[in-house]
Amino acid sequence: MSEDEVKKRRGVLGDWARSIAEAAVILAALFVFFWPARVKGVSMAPSVNDGDRVIICRLAGYAGLYGRGDLVVFDGDAYSENMIKRVIAVGGDTLRISDGRVFVNGVESEYSFGYTDGDVYEVIPEGYVFVMGDNREKSVDSRVFGAVDTSDIYGRVILRFFPFDEIEIF
Repeated sequence: MSEDEVKKRRGVLGDWARSIAEAAVILAALFVFFWPARVKGVSMAPSVNDGDRVIICRLAGYAGLYGRGDLVVFDGDAYSENMIKRVIAVGGDTLRISDGRVFVNGVESEYSFGYTDGDVYEVIPEGYVFVMGDNREKSVDSRVFGAVDTSDIYGRVILRFFPFDEIEIF
């Protein structure tokens, strides 16, 4: 084999090795920052349902890139599994729940839908969020366990990818 042929083969092998390394880095980054998850339970119906598959952006959890109305996944501490709920109020907000309506900073929330049991009034501490399930009658949420520490938030739900006929970006 001539010296030119050896150089050519080394160049091709080097290109392949670089391509494989780049693909591995991209896949690793995807799995570090984005997690697939399966929804368990009916507390978030109809937004996401039992058995739906979603993608969670972990970077959003670490960087606090979520706000009112976003679906977040957090450590369910006392419930031994992670939970998906909707952020209703953030640190510094005043929250009032009365007669089935939700008010944040004195304004009725667009997420005021559904049954709410009892009256609640509180100021959300900095570094915490108040979360509720969309299926209010079937949800164990901040009305039961209080505001969630933002350090317990793993990420924000960004996409439902299954079932395929209900793909949705959040």
